[in-house]
Amino acid sequence: MPMTLQPSLRVEHETQRSGAASVGVHNLDPDLVAFLVEHQGTARLLQSVLRVNVIDAAMRGGDELPDVAGRYQLLEAGVRFIPRFPFEPGVRYRASFDPRPLGRVGHADVLTLEFSLPGPIGAAPAFVTGVFPSADVLPENLLRFYVCFSSPMRRGGAETQISLIGPDGRPAHDVLYRPALELWDRSMRCLTVLLDPGRLKRWVGPNRELGPPLRMGQRYALAIGSAMVDSSGRPLWRNCYKSFVVAQAVREPVAVAHWTVLPPAAKSYQPLKIVFPRPLDWALLGRAITVVGDDELPVSGRVAIERGERRWTFTPASPWTAMRPAIRVAPELEDVCGNNLFEAFDGPLRAHRESSVECTNRTIRFELTQAANSA
Repeated sequence: MPMTLQPSLRVEHETQRSGAASVGVHNLDPDLVAFLVEHQGTARLLQSVLRVNVIDAAMRGGDELPDVAGRYQLLEAGVRFIPRFPFEPGVRYRASFDPRPLGRVGHADVLTLEFSLPGPIGAAPAFVTGVFPSADVLPENLLRFYVCFSSPMRRGGAETQISLIGPDGRPAHDVLYRPALELWDRSMRCLTVLLDPGRLKRWVGPNRELGPPLRMGQRYALAIGSAMVDSSGRPLWRNCYKSFVVAQAVREPVAVAHWTVLPPAAKSYQPLKIVFPRPLDWALLGRAITVVGDDELPVSGRVAIERGERRWTFTPASPWTAMRPAIRVAPELEDVCGNNLFEAFDGPLRAHRESSVECTNRTIRFELTQAANSA
């Protein structure tokens, strides 16, 4: 009798794209494959049987991050998972195949596989590409920093390697908020570092007992130690320091009415510019302001954040043609202190009816200028 192959779960490397990989389960029972083919239009069917998760060693209790996003491909005798974004080298993943949610269909074998892709050989060590806010003078009630790296990083090093150096040249205690799970973006290239919100909010316990994390008129530095490691386990190229002087606190909402809009010329590729009276949040500026055309659909283009997060620039992908384009500002936009469009970060609490309307976009209409006639 011919030998029956057992189902297998494995990582498959693509030869045409360097570093690209997928996860495939093979040698499935024909009845199970036929069932999957028959019901492949069900959105969550394949996701219910073949899942890929990130395993975060820094998380407590063996918890996992949400499923890795991707698409599925049915094979002659199996299923393949292709991640939306390539698997990051050095990051630990767990793939699991479990057909039991489908009922009594074919084999009920449960397969699991933990894997990690090797890092590139000979690649340069990672380094800090920027720290935001980028200004050298920051308000006393600053809420957060963003630390950006040249390549994906590994979790678990922020608590020991990122600190705030006080005016005396030593690490300041109890000023940074240390969450159980470090606040990385999906690319693992940008880390959010919060100052202790309890010390920022006036009239609450930590603020009353210890005062604000920063003191006006003093000089501080955010220090990023070189012992932080990238996704391949290599340390940073060198230490990084973001030095700044503390100015007066800002405790008022972001006033859209005080923005200066510099419109571009019609039928040109000139950028649209918005100048703010004070720095706004670097990360939120990248997604909370959009431009729409006469049809109310977003205009394609490239956003740049300049001059210490005080200028937002939008360069269109095609010449300006709308008669009356508009700027849409999402309600979650904040300044560097956490003040949003409607209230200050540590302002008094208000009734629900007063804040229920604060979930809609702000709209700023502008008119294109007339392009100068070419000679």
